[in-house]
Amino acid sequence: MSDIAKTFRAAHGARRVFEHLDAAFPCRASVGILGPRGAGKSTLIRLIGGSTLPDRGRIRRRGTVSPPVANTQAYHAALTGRENLHFVARVNGFDGDAATRFVADFAQMGEEIDRPLSSYTRERRSRFLFAASYALPFDIFLADEALFGGSGAFRTRCAELVQARREHATLIFTTRSPQMLRRFADIGAVLHEGRLHMFERIGDAIRLFRAIDDGAPPDTGDEDEDEEERLAEEPFGPLA
Repeated sequence: MSDIAKTFRAAHGARRVFEHLDAAFPCRASVGILGPRGAGKSTLIRLIGGSTLPDRGRIRRRGTVSPPVANTQAYHAALTGRENLHFVARVNGFDGDAATRFVADFAQMGEEIDRPLSSYTRERRSRFLFAASYALPFDIFLADEALFGGSGAFRTRCAELVQARREHATLIFTTRSPQMLRRFADIGAVLHEGRLHMFERIGDAIRLFRAIDDGAPPDTGDEDEDEEERLAEEPFGPLA
């Protein structure tokens, strides 16, 4: 992406998120992006994925790009899990049957794969969303704050699935957790004042993040589950 500018307009006035943003993400690498709240991490992910267009600049993508992990807007509450997966797979040129088999097995859906998403419990909904996010063989996977979710053994299997996918695809994710960066990133980045600072050494990215964000969470072994819980409460797409 080159010379990206993006401004959002609201009743209280315009907010310039990016003015001259430049960034390049290596193929088959995992890039973890740290940044304070309000730095524009979500906007950056949407720009990369194409759901938001820049006011100025150029974004070049090589290969297929996933919707952000666990993005509820990609699915419709009135459709069954199977119907949703076939629709998303068809739009992206993939095999819907293969995606359905993967999700049904990985998330242990059973007959619920053929029930409307609106009938899913919160836990089942979370399992479906995260399994579906990695069911299709995209070249680039995007994640905004939540790489995986669920609880217990499923959460552990989700983390293992992320590791497996990053071996064969590019992974670009945002987070405020240094632990997530250490665990899943090959390259560290920090988004600050409209610029993306890239580091080959993860520790350098974490040090810069801590220097600019006094509220940065501690670098512990505990991973924040707040984002998984938030996603479980978000509405589905237009038919919801």
